[in-house]
Amino acid sequence: MQYEKLVQNTVSCSINISNNNVDSLRKSDDLKTVIRVYDGGKIGIAGAVGPCDDNFLLEQAKTKLSQGIPYPCNLVARIHRVEDCSGEIIADGGEVEVCRSLIKRLADSYPGFIFSNKINTQNYTASYTNSLDAQYSYKSNNITLSLTIKAKDSANIMDLGYFAEQTYYSEDKIVRDIGALLNVYNNISEIPEGAPVLIPAEVIEFLIPHMLAEKYVSGSSMLSGKLGFVIFNKHLNISVCRRRDNKQNIPFFDSEGTVLKGDEFPLVKDGVFSGLLTYKRSAANHSLPLSGSAVSDFDSVPSAGEEAIKLMPTCPSLKTLVRGKAIYIAVTSGGDMTPSGDVGLPVLAAFVYEDGKLLGRLPEFSLSANIFDLLGKDLIGVAKNDAFAYADETLIVANCKMNC
Repeated sequence: MQYEKLVQNTVSCSINISNNNVDSLRKSDDLKTVIRVYDGGKIGIAGAVGPCDDNFLLEQAKTKLSQGIPYPCNLVARIHRVEDCSGEIIADGGEVEVCRSLIKRLADSYPGFIFSNKINTQNYTASYTNSLDAQYSYKSNNITLSLTIKAKDSANIMDLGYFAEQTYYSEDKIVRDIGALLNVYNNISEIPEGAPVLIPAEVIEFLIPHMLAEKYVSGSSMLSGKLGFVIFNKHLNISVCRRRDNKQNIPFFDSEGTVLKGDEFPLVKDGVFSGLLTYKRSAANHSLPLSGSAVSDFDSVPSAGEEAIKLMPTCPSLKTLVRGKAIYIAVTSGGDMTPSGDVGLPVLAAFVYEDGKLLGRLPEFSLSANIFDLLGKDLIGVAKNDAFAYADETLIVANCKMNC
């Protein structure tokens, strides 16, 4: 009999902002422990929220073996690794005053607008151990700003949004970023004819579920049968990336203790559809490599997740990638993709971009593209948004059809 233990602890501070005022603070400490035992090709799982007795959980997990859930063991052995990516972002206890200072400065600088929503800080730790002497430990922290912005003379619930996730705090840079949007908000511009579109990288979230191994093998993925073929632009690279330079609070190991070579697994490599999202059971069932994508709740069997996906930049600078004017999509509403890959994206706020600056706001429109064209023949490249100093936003630059 073998066993493994995963412990995850998230200490959060959430500050609610409403109508230019900090109106509430909520702190939470979310500790989860899961122990899995393996024997005879079966798995038993026991978990707890909050402090717990490991021996009690271990005995509980052993009794769950009687449920007869088939699962491969495949534990790693005798590997020790520690990674600490944390640092002080805001001094403990100073979160409210820091946020009040920011919101007051924004309200004073832009009196025609109302700022609301949330600012969150998180301290995250994770550890993994098993009966074969594998020991992993990870620690990180971050701050997330998710602000809605409403023009006071607008009938809309919100007109703009500003989102940033970082490992440090800079009021000056945040105000500069929001100023890049609001200083030109009332400069109504015409859509530049033939200009490329700058689309937030999150649009690939329509595609990623089709890379799940079980969906692919069942034939229900629109990518089924295409593994190993060039189906995207030769400059496109998408990976499961667990390197410390990717998103914070993503440890170098997944919830089954899988550690990737170089902390990365390619899903698309130079345009080739090269890998599927797997965890130990789907990898074993379908003779596929592990992608380090296992996720699980404290009391559930693992499954494949999408938490560490990264779209790799093709160019170090947006300015060198985009010549002349472009259309920057700032706020979208929903959007959907058909089984054939046709994407429809209502655009609520967009701006003219040129040479690292936003020049004026555009009227609302909708964007339509096929995902294979968007990431294929119509793709110009991928780069960071250099119009912002603080928000670490990745943009897809492509030629797309707009319906005004």
